[in-house]
Amino acid sequence: MSSRINGFHHIELHTEHPDRLLDLFTRTYNFQLIAKRTTSNYSQWFLKSYDCQLLISSVSNYYLDDIIIHNGEDYDILTTILHNDVTRKFIANRETVFNVALHVKSVQSILDNNANVQVLVPRRQAIDKYGIIEYACIKSCIGNVIHTLIDTSKYLGDVLPGFELLSLSREQDSNQLLINGIDHVAFAMPKQSALSSIHWYEKVLGMKRCTVNREDDPFHGFPVRVGTMGMRLFASEYWKCAETACINDTFSNLKFVFSESLIDSNSKSRDQITTFIAQHQNQAGIQHIAFTCINNIKDTVRITKANGAQFLQACEDYYLKENNGHVIEAAGENVNELAVLGILLDNENGADDESSAKQRILLQIFTKSIFNNDTFFLELIERRGAIGFGAGNIRALWKIVQQQIESST
Repeated sequence: MSSRINGFHHIELHTEHPDRLLDLFTRTYNFQLIAKRTTSNYSQWFLKSYDCQLLISSVSNYYLDDIIIHNGEDYDILTTILHNDVTRKFIANRETVFNVALHVKSVQSILDNNANVQVLVPRRQAIDKYGIIEYACIKSCIGNVIHTLIDTSKYLGDVLPGFELLSLSREQDSNQLLINGIDHVAFAMPKQSALSSIHWYEKVLGMKRCTVNREDDPFHGFPVRVGTMGMRLFASEYWKCAETACINDTFSNLKFVFSESLIDSNSKSRDQITTFIAQHQNQAGIQHIAFTCINNIKDTVRITKANGAQFLQACEDYYLKENNGHVIEAAGENVNELAVLGILLDNENGADDESSAKQRILLQIFTKSIFNNDTFFLELIERRGAIGFGAGNIRALWKIVQQQIESST
């Protein structure tokens, strides 16, 4: 295991087309497929790129016998989820990102301190020759999202008990790793639901509201408005002083972004948040994951584009000098180069604060949806001193996605 313990243990995706996702992550983003697990009901593949870990699950049989057969030595949450008529719908017949698994210091402490939380899988142990893990699974307050709580303090393995380690193919072994870790996970949700979700995460996981950017209002978040439509953003991160059982040392990171629509639920108007919810079986859920790059975002974009990655392209006027071009130049970047690559750049110090000794630059790019239902997408991000989310980039992303939605309808 890496000596740098990250707040995110792994992100789990469910698909009925695993070959397509495996090809995307291994051939396009150069993840390594390091382990696999197969049961009579589902298969799982464990992928890794430095500190970033993904679990791709694909269920072949959604209905189990009345008796749950759980091998106490293996890590297993899906059997329990599939056995319940309600939780089965979290993944049944859909492509979705549903499980944000978290490193924790004590599984039992979280469960003891949150008696009202819905526990899907009670505390268990899983054992193999590399040691013991403790884990449990709880339901988030958001849509079909769940959180597996995992204590790996007594485990030295590279994956989880029950998985069979795989030998890397010659191609995987020679590929340059591109992704370093997870910067944040973003949720899409209906109007006026973000604040209650923030309060849930504060109570259960000890997270604390953090500033999206300089335009973030303490009560109303950061609004993005385009005519009668738009969204409101809030962000939370793990609070290092919180008296909970979540790990957050010098190297750890646990940050969530909450994006709520400004459209009423009974409105006929459509924006990217309400479109996500409609396409996501009328549920809120995980809209995107932001990956940090090992070297720099420009090299990563070049390589992944050559590998077949499909990125959203910003409007041409975004890079004009009178718009964001002067901010890009002040950051020491070439406007034409970023325009060709499609990378967005923002300066947290503000467009007029070019004399700052230490600029706080944020570079981002967003993919098209990796699912066929136009829901979940990926983000690549590079922070050069920036800690929030650039207002200009968020507005640009909104326009890009909104134009794509309008052109497809």
